[in-house]
Amino acid sequence: MVAYARDVARERRILLVEDDADVAELYLTQLRRDGIPVEHVSTGVAADTFVRTRVPALVLIDLKLPDGDGRAWVERWATDPVCSGVPIWIVSNSMPEDNLWWHAAPNVLRYFQKAKVALSRLSIEIRATLGLPYGERINRAAS
Repeated sequence: MVAYARDVARERRILLVEDDADVAELYLTQLRRDGIPVEHVSTGVAADTFVRTRVPALVLIDLKLPDGDGRAWVERWATDPVCSGVPIWIVSNSMPEDNLWWHAAPNVLRYFQKAKVALSRLSIEIRATLGLPYGERINRAAS
């Protein structure tokens, strides 16, 4: 999966799927400050369009979205030839223990509980997944 994120994704960009504007702004501010190109959508339908057309290097997805369950999108992408290689990290207020299905999802690599995730740590882990040393801006790494 890491090789895919680095070498095959059409864009060296991640997608944040989060319907709460305040939460999204916190994530976007931190990730952009750390030089990680990130796009934001607030619905599953918009995420589906983005994933299929732009093939991001990583998707961060909430499970509770206004147009449906994030799990349904994750499971749909797992069986799709275009989307199945895109690594997904769940970022949700739901307890991981209440969502054990994600262990069997081939495209879900991580599960973060929003209330417990440190955004600076999340940023470091994203950089590691994309194969970037901390401190190196992704824009310079791509050139």
